[in-house]
Amino acid sequence: MADEIDGLGFEQQHGKSKVRVGRVWRKEDGRHFFVEWNVNISLLSDCMPAYVRGDNSDIVATDTMKNTVYVKAKECMEVLSVEDFAIELGQHFTSFYQQVTTAIIKIVEKPWERVYIDGQPHEHGFKLGSERHTTEVTVKKSGALRVTSGIEGLAVLKTTKSGFEGFVRDKYTTLPESNERMLATEVSALWRYGLTIS
Repeated sequence: MADEIDGLGFEQQHGKSKVRVGRVWRKEDGRHFFVEWNVNISLLSDCMPAYVRGDNSDIVATDTMKNTVYVKAKECMEVLSVEDFAIELGQHFTSFYQQVTTAIIKIVEKPWERVYIDGQPHEHGFKLGSERHTTEVTVKKSGALRVTSGIEGLAVLKTTKSGFEGFVRDKYTTLPESNERMLATEVSALWRYGLTIS
């Protein structure tokens, strides 16, 4: 939300970062599902009095934001995606607080994976993987929604048949062409969903 004072534009944004939450869902068949999220919240609010008069009566405290994450995670009775959790948080902040016009929720999900013992998935055993699942959800009071998700730190390796040929050659090129190389890299990727709040 942008306001003006003496011709200067202001966008009031405040938030809470690094809210770490783990959630276990225990199913009747004995299987557990586990997620660990690092949540960052930014709220855009009509709270200009806090900046010009020191009046914090419209400020949502960072402690409240942190505790909201914990409560909302506990209230999720079914396993849900990191995107769905971020949307739920954003909808809460924009509907519960009249002064909040936009909520931006960024979450990084740690890659906990179920372990396998003798080829069978363990009911409640997990190991930490490598790549992280990310999401950034923007929820506006108007109902507009933007969801961008991605992965970070996906390490990939090919031990052979990764050729590099046919590239531009000029007087500065010394690299020989090869159809037999090793390839190792780390991938980060983002994608945006076309969603609307129903």
